[in-house]
Amino acid sequence: MLFVPAGSVPARIRRTVERLLATRSVLVSYETYARAASARDLYPSNIRAIRTIATQQGASVIVVAGYGGHHRRRVLTLRYFSGQTGELVTRRNHGLRGQHLRAASQHGILRDLDAAAGGNAGAAAPPPTEGGGDEPPAATGDGGLPPPVDWGAQEDAANEAAAEEPEESSSGESGGSSAADNRQWGFSLALGAGIAQRQSTIPTMAGPARLATVPFPAVQGQILGYVRPEPGEHLRVALSVRYTSSVGLLGEDQLADGTTRTTDMRSHHLSIGLRTDIPLAPGDKPTQLLLEAGWGFRMLDSEIRVSIPDYTLHGLYARVGLFFNVADTPLSIGLVPEIGHMLNLSDELTQDGMVSDGFHVGAEAHIRLQVIPEISVQLMYRESHAFLSSGFEEDMNDVERYGILRAQYQF
Repeated sequence: MLFVPAGSVPARIRRTVERLLATRSVLVSYETYARAASARDLYPSNIRAIRTIATQQGASVIVVAGYGGHHRRRVLTLRYFSGQTGELVTRRNHGLRGQHLRAASQHGILRDLDAAAGGNAGAAAPPPTEGGGDEPPAATGDGGLPPPVDWGAQEDAANEAAAEEPEESSSGESGGSSAADNRQWGFSLALGAGIAQRQSTIPTMAGPARLATVPFPAVQGQILGYVRPEPGEHLRVALSVRYTSSVGLLGEDQLADGTTRTTDMRSHHLSIGLRTDIPLAPGDKPTQLLLEAGWGFRMLDSEIRVSIPDYTLHGLYARVGLFFNVADTPLSIGLVPEIGHMLNLSDELTQDGMVSDGFHVGAEAHIRLQVIPEISVQLMYRESHAFLSSGFEEDMNDVERYGILRAQYQF
């Protein structure tokens, strides 16, 4: 028997069904089949993959599991195919209690497996049930013989199964279909714009040099590449690169004679980190623990020399955050505190302010709306304070704040 779980099936239910089926059959390697389907750019649970690839794996019966429904009415759907022809034998819906299969459902699964292995590969599939209850197996004709095969109805049932395939590949974040949820790797790209503010105080021999900007426009881009142990898993490890930059920032410098001059300035931030998203509970929309560590750069430079010198601060950072969904909605919120060690990477800052190293603390707040499985809209606010020691009585302070509205596409 070859067991093929769709990407939407929670890991706990997948293991339960697999162990149950293993009590009555010898399992064919799903990993070997999944690699062969991936090489043909097909979902393992797709009807084309079942008929062209799964039938070559040496199984007598192919069992395809799907997971759907909404709110508290979750349904596990099992479809049984002939291992030789790929034709649909029978199909049954099983209502769930959380992540548990009822005893009646477990007995029904074993009965359907026995029936599928008993030579009923040519029988027409019964219609799907409308509710979440168990569907009775297909009735036989007179004398215990199967009813005549209606090949037109058989093809319609297979086409219906193929049409339902995207619904079974649901995303843990959105509850909808996503091709990325059926792969062990993927990428996401986010672009956005918003408002930022920068404040800085640098001690010098002539006294502290200060910069306090008015809110200015900012843009942000982020790319993230991830891998996960299995398709459909919420656990994943990712490399994240995020860059934020000012747009049209003007700095005003006060000269010794009391006059002022305005110059173009640029405030930007780059972070490169390795992050892990860990689900804290089973289910479609679990609370997620985010762990991230990496290297960050804060930069401030001007077109012409002003009283506050250009500088670059860099150092190691660590973030620990929580993301959770708001009830059974596509809305989720998150809070991500951050701490790190900061170094000075500017000769001019070292000479004028005798600035060495220090630390920074901050946090980010996120609100995310999942529009469709591949696209989400996110609102993020970040504030971070850096404190670096200097050779003067006063330390260097650097504060960045920004709010960004961005759109993210996952593929």
